[in-house]
Amino acid sequence: MKKIYHTILFFITVFLMQSCYKDIGPIDEGEAPEGNVSFAQHVQPIFDNNCVSCHGSSGNLNLSPNVSYNNLVNINASGYAGKRVVPNDADNSILFKKVDGSGAYGSNMPLGGNLSATQINIIKQWIDEGAQNN
Repeated sequence: MKKIYHTILFFITVFLMQSCYKDIGPIDEGEAPEGNVSFAQHVQPIFDNNCVSCHGSSGNLNLSPNVSYNNLVNINASGYAGKRVVPNDADNSILFKKVDGSGAYGSNMPLGGNLSATQINIIKQWIDEGAQNN
């Protein structure tokens, strides 16, 4: 009887895990959205959820809504030679290099964690599409 109970419990657990899995959305496979990336719709939410806790109103780089764009695009980086975001050139944008895991500009951001592959690709695509304030 105990074995049957454990088997039933196992299948119920598997069923619940499968149904919850569908609620959390697709697996992050590293793809950015089809079409143009919107700064307001795609990029700023990444900053809001991963960056603003350290890069908010105090400090060197404010990534808060309504000011982040003007603090990034064609702005010289503090402490590094180069621009934070070079439109149409993610590979030469310090912001992208800080999140891509390359370590090219010191510590990877966010400190103590990583953005998902999708989030990194969204930032790259946005920059490569001209880093528009859209």
